[in-house]
Amino acid sequence: MNYTTVSIIYNPNSTGSSKTLAEEFKSEIQNRIPEQKVKLIPTKYAGHAEKLAYKISKRTKSPLIFSSSGDGGYNEVVNGAMRAQNKGYTPTTGLLPAGNANDHYHNVHTENTIDLMVSGKTKQIDLLKISYIANKKSLHRYAHSYIGFGISSMVSKELNKTKLNRFNETWLVIRTLFTISPVKLKIDGNIGKFDSIIMSNADKMSKYLNVSSPSKMNDGKFEVTISTHENKLKLIGLLLQASLVKLKEDHQTDAFSLETVEKTVAQADGELITIDANTHVDITIEKQVLNCLV
Repeated sequence: MNYTTVSIIYNPNSTGSSKTLAEEFKSEIQNRIPEQKVKLIPTKYAGHAEKLAYKISKRTKSPLIFSSSGDGGYNEVVNGAMRAQNKGYTPTTGLLPAGNANDHYHNVHTENTIDLMVSGKTKQIDLLKISYIANKKSLHRYAHSYIGFGISSMVSKELNKTKLNRFNETWLVIRTLFTISPVKLKIDGNIGKFDSIIMSNADKMSKYLNVSSPSKMNDGKFEVTISTHENKLKLIGLLLQASLVKLKEDHQTDAFSLETVEKTVAQADGELITIDANTHVDITIEKQVLNCLV
């Protein structure tokens, strides 16, 4: 199958392999599919990949948009593509694993990407969606892997800043635990303190944190893993359990709601989202809504 355009978005200032992977992948495509048009597009600032994906999605009939990045960069491309898709356009997204953890890539990738391009075979996966309307502001953001509140999601952000191994992961987990407070939220009408609430479409965060039992990315469900506030030693044990074995999710659902009690920071695939106090937040799943080639 020939796509009208193949665009590879990369970060030229990345300390990882974003640019190198993009260039190598372009050469591979041109060797296997010489008639296919391929364009490398560098980003210029944070959030630029989302704008680029939106514009590319609207420009041609059947664009294929790759992100040479980690999970956060791909999150931008997915949100740009979905904004266009919700207006009637038909983009397909792809991912080259240029991040530290590459959780989404390892959850989805099963076949050679260029073989998939040649065969025209794509995958349709679910996307998480976080939404709220408050104080004349509204937000609707997609996440391919997880949406998190509390300490576990903040630890995940710290882990994504460095090259991971068992030692520095454990050290970062412990260091972060003593600098971050639990989050106060209202769930089912009851206010409580929570060390972590994770809504996941994938079973791993930051490569080593197993946040649920093995999950499917196309079943119209997501896993909810809730950790109420405990003392620091119990929390350290919980996160080490996530690192060495796995956490057990509380339940599986297609919708989850909560209300913030104070200004709260959530994460969607590493993207920080600041939510005002007293805001009703909905997390839902859209089944098999993303057409991707990973």
